[in-house]
Amino acid sequence: MASIRSDRLSVGAFYNPQLAAETYEARDLIDHLAMADPPASDDAWYPKIKENFPLLLHDYLGQLSDPLSQQSLERARQLQDDYQSSWVAEHFQCIHTQDGSRTLDYVFPPLYTEDFLRRFVSNARVLHDAVAAPLVMENIPGFFSVEHAQMSEAEFLRRFFNETGCGFLIDVPHVWLAAHYAGRDAQAYIEEFPLDKVVEIHVAGVERDRDLEGPWIAPTPPSEEILELALRVAERAPSLRAVTVDAFSPSLTADELLESVERTRTAFNIG
Repeated sequence: MASIRSDRLSVGAFYNPQLAAETYEARDLIDHLAMADPPASDDAWYPKIKENFPLLLHDYLGQLSDPLSQQSLERARQLQDDYQSSWVAEHFQCIHTQDGSRTLDYVFPPLYTEDFLRRFVSNARVLHDAVAAPLVMENIPGFFSVEHAQMSEAEFLRRFFNETGCGFLIDVPHVWLAAHYAGRDAQAYIEEFPLDKVVEIHVAGVERDRDLEGPWIAPTPPSEEILELALRVAERAPSLRAVTVDAFSPSLTADELLESVERTRTAFNIG
């Protein structure tokens, strides 16, 4: 089983099954793969992928604002047993209502309140113990203000990481979007975040979304602005181990994937 490199920064991408052959051929370019979904039973490429790439568990394991079911915890354990991921990722996200009766159209960040902080801290500890591996948490962009917030996103994250010992998977486009919709400068906004806790960085494209009528994440190569912001994070992240191109979509082409990884490697001066 391959493992994340320790001699230099690992630059990788998400595993897109429709691009398995091209991904395998680019194994000298792509250092690791993040797994957003379990491999399909008929994915003939997966054994080769697993043998040649370090895999990072980045699936939806559960909504940490609510207690995780035993079924969810067992699924997380099984995935980790298969991938042997150097760290396991979850998100500061809400996709179900608290009573479980409704599912939201898209992920939302938690309310930045004492109550939600306590919930995330408690449930993250349970997930960490279940997978018996380091846990990293990814920020989710907000695109509207919520009057019930009792603290900023940055303070919420800082307190969470201090209390749990988890690592920070910082999604740079998510920070850029949060700053954009708050009318803030992204370079100044990101300085408020606990960058010393960062273990992994996500980079991705940002394009105009017709429904939102504004910018949003897109499966396209990251812009120079996003990469410059990622480099700013890296300068302040002594525990940084990996940078991952966050492009996971049936519409993603091999050329877009490889260009994204090449741009990222160039930006981080990885030969």
